[in-house]
Amino acid sequence: MMVIPHRLGSAGGAMATSVRRGVTEKAAKWTGYRCILWPTDFSALAKAALPHAVGLAAETGAELVLLHVLPSLAAYTAPELTGALSVSLQRKARAAAQKELRRLERQVKAPNIRMHTVLTEGVPFLQILREATRLRCDLIVLATHGRTGLVHAIMGSVAENVVRRAPCPVLTVRPQKLQRAL
Repeated sequence: MMVIPHRLGSAGGAMATSVRRGVTEKAAKWTGYRCILWPTDFSALAKAALPHAVGLAAETGAELVLLHVLPSLAAYTAPELTGALSVSLQRKARAAAQKELRRLERQVKAPNIRMHTVLTEGVPFLQILREATRLRCDLIVLATHGRTGLVHAIMGSVAENVVRRAPCPVLTVRPQKLQRAL
């Protein structure tokens, strides 16, 4: 740390020293990531964040958790429509999601990465937050599309909701194609 002479007075000097000590103490306690959560909806956008999650897990020795949230039909439809048809659809969606999670796990598998998958159901951003808390994840890595304006107002943003409410740091990744377009 570089110390630059300043004229803060005794209160300002004490505050600056306190801030420096706090930062130093916190920095000394950080021991790396232990659990990294990568939520996915299986889209190409979500997969753009996967190499970042894998790289960080490999570099830090953290466990990587691949999470998929099946949107709950009950949360998005009228109660009279959530009958036998929705149960059948949810069963099929769950089987397809399990298959895709297993495929991704095989694709990512490396000797230096501990990994497991989680499949849950509900409102995506809420389930991501719940799983991050339950698993005591210390980093969430997800992609963002960068929607703004009316589309964002109507659709909302899972990434934005996660960033605002997460119990840990969140790394958002914008795919290269989107970065060039801006």
